[in-house]
Amino acid sequence: MDLTFADPTDLSNAPPAAFDGSVYSATSRDPDVQAALLRGWNQSYAQISPGEFSGSITESCFGDVRLFTEFTSQALLQSGVLPDDTVAVGVPIRMSGNAVFCGAAGQQAAVHVFSGAGGFDFYSPAGLLMGGAAAPRSALLDLMTDEENALVTPCLDRAHLASSDPEALVAMREFLQGALSMAAASSLLAKNERMREVLRQTILSNLAQLLLGCCDRPEPVMTLAHRWKIVADARNVVLSKPDAPSNVSDICAAVGVSRRTLQYCFQDVVGVSPTAFLRAMRLDGVRRMLRTATSVTDAAVHWGFWHFGYFSQDYRKLFGELPSQTHRRYHASPEKQVSWALSRLEN
Repeated sequence: MDLTFADPTDLSNAPPAAFDGSVYSATSRDPDVQAALLRGWNQSYAQISPGEFSGSITESCFGDVRLFTEFTSQALLQSGVLPDDTVAVGVPIRMSGNAVFCGAAGQQAAVHVFSGAGGFDFYSPAGLLMGGAAAPRSALLDLMTDEENALVTPCLDRAHLASSDPEALVAMREFLQGALSMAAASSLLAKNERMREVLRQTILSNLAQLLLGCCDRPEPVMTLAHRWKIVADARNVVLSKPDAPSNVSDICAAVGVSRRTLQYCFQDVVGVSPTAFLRAMRLDGVRRMLRTATSVTDAAVHWGFWHFGYFSQDYRKLFGELPSQTHRRYHASPEKQVSWALSRLEN
């Protein structure tokens, strides 16, 4: 759904809420119109830098959670407030120049937390591309342990700029762009309720991970045997549901530990994060599925990969070939499969 707003005084044609799993995109040439494009955001924009303004937004909803990206060509003074039951985070995808969010100097590697009755103020530089996600506060807190709830809840009482785990920040930035691109390019999500729910849970899990990374707390103390058992239990959770890709929230709930404890155990025992572990397990799932899948896209989406470019790169790093090569080999004639196997042995 593509909309263009020419009249800056006419907001009657503001974009409708996107259908579940579909994408709408809109462009504007006026800051007032741009401020109205994000549904559910009571906000206003004032242009600061001189020149013609252009802006755009891409948004998709998955049940009660949403993903969006927004571009604004000129420096703006933004102010607004979200509903009490909504938490949103913004991660700069492309930003240059000075930025100030709620009195704190903004930077590329920062998390913008839009939450709290006090609202927010944001001086955004020219040429800003911001990605974000919004979800009900209760849905996020339901994914966390009591300890995590107590840690995160105070962080949601006000809008603020926060630092988070670099890996979680990069993952969220890539996930936002990949999921929106995939939803725009494919009708699979709009047609498949299971895929939409998997993506909804992934968004919530990534949001929770990002917010928890903004909160400082001591690392847990436990024996190596205990840490090893947690890693083994996590692996069993993933393997027990081959047709329903697990996320970090699923593992924490099943194993009965916090995200921080899970992170600590994986880093200490196997030297990778839970996110990297899950990615490897899902890539293994794609590789197995490629034996029977009609296309690489079907296998990738089934296993929860929403950014095909990064998926192909990660697949090649792990297996030494592109997923398309694996698919062609599995579906080649027996003679070609034998020839391929012999060539591998010779090399």
